[in-house]
Amino acid sequence: MLWPQTPVRRRGPLNADRADSEYEHLAERATRPNVALQVMPMDRAGHAGLAGPMTVIETPEDVTLVYLEGQGNSHLVSKPDEVGVLARRYAMIRTQALNPEESVSLIERLAGEL
Repeated sequence: MLWPQTPVRRRGPLNADRADSEYEHLAERATRPNVALQVMPMDRAGHAGLAGPMTVIETPEDVTLVYLEGQGNSHLVSKPDEVGVLARRYAMIRTQALNPEESVSLIERLAGEL
């Protein structure tokens, strides 16, 4: 699971109790064996995820699909050549983001700043 830094807000007003609850929720979820939480730091302005959010889906039949959402539209990509491009972009995003341990450390540090 890849989380952009949006839930880990450092922009604009946010209720401190609500933010603390969000941080605790994320840190708790990161302990699950089927979850890999990664945060994209805001200082990585040129990362591969700037085109918008995507969800890479692998079906039980080993078919990979990509779900895209943005500007009030959604699109499920199933063409193998398009899925391949998006899957490579997703892999690049994961390499540019903090690793899971660093991500949890950042979340815990931000929670301590509240």
